[in-house]
Amino acid sequence: MLRLLILQDGEGGEILDMKKFILLFVIGLGIVSFFASTGSGHNNSSPNFECNTCHQGEGSAEIKIDGLPKKYVPGKVYKMTLIIESGNQSFGDNAGGFAMEASAGELVVTDNKNTQISEGLLTHTQEGAALRKWTFGWKAPADKKDVDLTIMGVAANGDFSPVGDVIGTEGLTIMPEK
Repeated sequence: MLRLLILQDGEGGEILDMKKFILLFVIGLGIVSFFASTGSGHNNSSPNFECNTCHQGEGSAEIKIDGLPKKYVPGKVYKMTLIIESGNQSFGDNAGGFAMEASAGELVVTDNKNTQISEGLLTHTQEGAALRKWTFGWKAPADKKDVDLTIMGVAANGDFSPVGDVIGTEGLTIMPEK
């Protein structure tokens, strides 16, 4: 049988059975792994359009944008509100999140507390993960061209895990006034 000798401050050694040592090591590793995985908080992960690789649940989320023009005026700034609607209720601090990009023009942060630009995408902040409704601006491009908006949103159930959350996606095209 293997035994591990642990010396303590020059005193005589304490013999610890190798099986107990391995068991304690595995338990400690498990505890560290659990807190590392839940402590990172999935409420502000790196923004991308791959939310569905982690967040999975039954149902879907509908994405709406209030203030979206039917046709845009070049160079004009539009105030908009992104809304995620879902029957998936949140029972915790986190209710949702999103990532959004525009093929032209500029997405503008108008609510620094709840939205941000990160890695070229408009997304929620950690505080904004408590919401399912965010305001932002969009400055239309100076030249007349069709603009594609790509949005992915999460309706989270608030349990700090990706299980039971639902995803919605939307692709919209805005054309300039003629």
